[in-house]
Amino acid sequence: MARVRLSRNFRLLWAATALSNTGDGLRLIALPLLATSVTTDPRLIAGVAVAERLPWLLFILPGGAWADRLDRRQLRMRLDAARAIVMFVLVGFIATDQVSIIVIYAIAILLASAEAVVDSSSMALVPSMVDESELERAGGLLSSTELVTNGLVGPPLGGLLFGLAMMVPFIIDAVSFAGAALIMVFVTGTYSTSEVGVARGSMTHDIVEGFRWLWRRRLLRNLAIVSTALGTVSFIGGAIFVLFARETLGLSNFGFGLLLVPGAIGGIAGSMLAPRLTNLPLRVVLSVATVISGLATCITSALSAPVLVGLLSVFDTAAVLVWNVLTIALRQRVVPNHLLGRVGASYRFLVYVGMPVGALAGGFIAKDFGIRTTLAISGIGLTMIGLAIPFLLRDQVAVYD
Repeated sequence: MARVRLSRNFRLLWAATALSNTGDGLRLIALPLLATSVTTDPRLIAGVAVAERLPWLLFILPGGAWADRLDRRQLRMRLDAARAIVMFVLVGFIATDQVSIIVIYAIAILLASAEAVVDSSSMALVPSMVDESELERAGGLLSSTELVTNGLVGPPLGGLLFGLAMMVPFIIDAVSFAGAALIMVFVTGTYSTSEVGVARGSMTHDIVEGFRWLWRRRLLRNLAIVSTALGTVSFIGGAIFVLFARETLGLSNFGFGLLLVPGAIGGIAGSMLAPRLTNLPLRVVLSVATVISGLATCITSALSAPVLVGLLSVFDTAAVLVWNVLTIALRQRVVPNHLLGRVGASYRFLVYVGMPVGALAGGFIAKDFGIRTTLAISGIGLTMIGLAIPFLLRDQVAVYD
């Protein structure tokens, strides 16, 4: 059977995602490198990851409510424009040699605050732009595009540009946000659910309604709890990975960017594989994916060859993307449209609760016990959670049962 052509509006959303994530890929490598230019303390560097995650706890739930109250396209467009302004402010600090770790934290917090709201509105847009049968395909396409731009193109280019001129990757990131906002201007239609008579009470009422809906659905609730544990454990190692690359593997700025390329390729493969796994039991797919990620992290902690680390990252990121594509499509399929923003935000709130905790713990563990030990702890934790998933989801037979 021929595939349904994805709509013009979705293709515009896809283009905006590709553009903004190209700039994000530059910043992904450039911001930690900027932090290492002002400090070598692993606790302070891990603090960048904390600053990038803590705002989610404050803004993701209100962001989900706003996504259900306001026009989702307008919300994303305006926040992309705001993020462009924030990045130009950072460029100004760099140009005047006024960058400090506090400035880096402040920029990370502002960007993360906006991103928490943008993600709620963007994910809620997809079911209104594509047929239900195409949700996995659309989600996989967005995920693979993010990986190509954010993980394949951006990081090595960001490392190279940072080495040539510190401010250049941040200028490009600012322009990418502005361009994404412009693209969203051309998306037609309205994307507000206000006409169905919901989301007119207080913000607290709206937030509680979305969280209650999620918590009463056992599969979504269990997935959110497991994801919270995964976020905590994965960030123990992820927050100090830049130090592993620079100090343990001895990579340059450009080399660190190149190290992220194989993982991006693996993620693309995972996003393409995920739609083919929808007929398999959810507990099996997610268990295998998590164990693969954990074992890859464990082995990485003992390696010194960048080539082998890159090879393992292929399997690690592919596993992560299989999890992401399938669980996001599941939420988009089962959650009512007028609740998509709030339920998605409630789910991600639980997930992101653990991330800053894990990042902070990773910084302290690395300081006291070393970088390799920190990665090993992260990998062991992921593997143990993966082995427990079949028991946590034992009542679920298939992905969409």
